Amino acid sequence: MLRYRRMLRVTEADLDRAEGWFDRYGSWIVLFGRMVPLARSVVSIPAGLSKMPVWRFALLTTLGSAAWNALLIGAGWFLGENWSRVTGVVGSLSNIVLIGGAVAAFGLGVWGWRKRRHDRSQLR
Repeated sequence: MLRYRRMLRVTEADLDRAEGWFDRYGSWIVLFGRMVPLARSVVSIPAGLSKMPVWRFALLTTLGSAAWNALLIGAGWFLGENWSRVTGVVGSLSNIVLIGGAVAAFGLGVWGWRKRRHDRSQLR
């Protein structure tokens, strides 16, 4: 990761902070990360970087995925034939969540860019 830090736009301090955070909460991140769209796709990377034992990762992944699927199956069973009434609302909320996530990611990017620019000006 350090080799590609310029391309990834992260500092060594960022990586150290992320590693410490994952060391403290790694098991919970893997477990609940499997229930969050987008996070479930990338949660494997910090788990691998922190050298989480494969058996623990597999167990937490299985439990998290099973819980998420059970929730979806339960929602489908509960809604039954009324699922078509809910799809419009869920689709709209999904779009709002995606737009909110994009705005938050953009805001974090701008904040990080400004912070790095400020840090560089302090070094000169």
